Amino acid sequence: MGTAVAAPDYTALPVNPNAITDSSAYVPMAPVLNPDGQQGVEQEFTHRDGSRGITTTILVLPTPQAAAGSMDALRGGLASIVAEQGSQPVPVGAGGTLVTGMSPDGTQSVSVLLFTEGNSAVEVQFDGPTNDPVPADLATQYGQDQATAIHRQPGM
Repeated sequence: MGTAVAAPDYTALPVNPNAITDSSAYVPMAPVLNPDGQQGVEQEFTHRDGSRGITTTILVLPTPQAAAGSMDALRGGLASIVAEQGSQPVPVGAGGTLVTGMSPDGTQSVSVLLFTEGNSAVEVQFDGPTNDPVPADLATQYGQDQATAIHRQPGM
C-alpha cells in the first residue's frame, strides 16, 4: 500500500500588491487552490476604497511547454475580458505581454499581464477606473516580482 501524497499548497505564491506599492491599500481575499479544476492558485486583492482590483492566477503545468500552450489559450480568451485592446511586450518571465483596454461593458479600465515562468502560466488582471488604468511600469514591476516568487518556489 502506498502513502497518500499531499497536494502542493500554492497559496503563498501570489505577490501581495501592498509590497510593491509600499502601502496597506489592498485587502487580500482568501486564495483559491486549483481554480477551475486546474492545478495552481488564484487570489484577488481589492483596493480598500473599492476603486481597483488585482486578480492573480498562477497555473502550474507539468512542463514549460505545457505552460506556453496554456498561455496561448489564455490569450485566446482575452476578448471576453478586455475590449478595445492594445498590447505591448514587457520584460516579465517568458513571453511577457501587457494587454490594456476597457471592460466589455465600458465601466472600468482593464489591463492583463500574461507570462510564463518555468512550468507556470500566469495571468494578472488589473481593474480600475475608466480614466486611470494601471501604469505599465507598475504592472511590469508587479509581474517581475511575481516571476521571482515563482522562480524561488521549489519544483517550479
